[in-house]
Amino acid sequence: MFNKKFLITSFCCFFLVSANAKELSLDELIDIALNNNTNIQITKNQKDVSEQKLRQAKALYLPQVTSVANTGEYDIKQNGIKQDGTVNSVTLSANQLIYDFGKTTSAIKASSYNVEASSNDVTSTVQEIVLAVKKAYFEILNKYQQIIVAKEAVKLDELQLSQAEEYFKAGIRTQIDITNAQLQLSNSNLKLIQAQYDLKRAKTNLISILGKNISEDLSVQVDKGNINSLAKNATLNYQDTNNLIGIALKNRAEIKKYDSLINANKQNLKNANYQYLPTIDVSASYNEQDSDDITSLDSNQTAVLLNLKWDIFTGFSRDANRKIALSNLSSSYKQKEQQELAIIEAVTNAHLNTKQSFETIKISLLSLDLATRNLDLAQQRYKAGLNDLLELNDAKLEYTQAKSNLVNTYYAHLVNSANLEYSLGIIK
Repeated sequence: MFNKKFLITSFCCFFLVSANAKELSLDELIDIALNNNTNIQITKNQKDVSEQKLRQAKALYLPQVTSVANTGEYDIKQNGIKQDGTVNSVTLSANQLIYDFGKTTSAIKASSYNVEASSNDVTSTVQEIVLAVKKAYFEILNKYQQIIVAKEAVKLDELQLSQAEEYFKAGIRTQIDITNAQLQLSNSNLKLIQAQYDLKRAKTNLISILGKNISEDLSVQVDKGNINSLAKNATLNYQDTNNLIGIALKNRAEIKKYDSLINANKQNLKNANYQYLPTIDVSASYNEQDSDDITSLDSNQTAVLLNLKWDIFTGFSRDANRKIALSNLSSSYKQKEQQELAIIEAVTNAHLNTKQSFETIKISLLSLDLATRNLDLAQQRYKAGLNDLLELNDAKLEYTQAKSNLVNTYYAHLVNSANLEYSLGIIK
């Protein structure tokens, strides 16, 4: 038995280690977040609450059955005669709503629309988490590429230091070239360390979004190929802003949510108006009372009643309820209007940002090409003794900055594209 438990425990530990060691794709990361993120769990719990409130509203159509049992000591004095003793009583009663002029029906409809609103809340939260995962994932890919750029800079500086030392031995260059090359190499190593820790922080951010305790050695699938090839394959899928706004207003869960809330508040207003009308129900009860000591209290009673209840005056509470319902309905319309404006702004900005980043990629590719050629020329001139190390360092700095800028621009474009998909309500 012990060996069996040990084997099971060992297998579970191996599985968890393997999961951490595996390179996770973007789709796998999204699945983990959707199953573990606390914000999603909270909105799902809120949806469950609204579903139970719907059950409560529907329960008003069903008969209400109550049973009461009690026992007590009685002491009765009547006409000079005293009687005391124990009395036991059992009562069973039932009540069934017949007609309430729409009160229950409107309450059920309002609860149904609230369930729809909660469902759209879940959808909205899911889309927010998907966007957050994509942003965090692209940030990690960005940091991976920045580490590649930093390592390349270190190699260039190591090569430059080696050349400076050889030229110094040959008497072509002075000691200051060696010192300068050492300084540049030190700075490049510092930037490499910064890039590596930036990657750790990016992973930590992703782990917090996933909602699962994964170690910092989390591995994700990185882009294959160099940044030049990736940037050249960047695409721009959407063009017309007006069409995009139409798609967003049709698909966004927030708009559907407010449509449901408007319908729910309409039903609440109807319910408030129906409170001025009567309620008809039928009730039945059976009561049995027994005492061995006081026989006069022994009884057996059955009743079936048709009841009409009409509240004549309720202290103006019905008027207050009606005004509350009107205010809530008006607020829902205004909230939907404000949400539509926010969506239009978000779609417009996301579209502009996507176009800007796409055009910036082209310029960044050109800048990197020019910086590469400039670095090559500077290296040749340095070898030929036609320039000093300062010109070569400037060329190398411009090259690494151009490459780093291309990395940032490319992944900014991916983030902007994800933002656009989210603003359209089609992110997944």
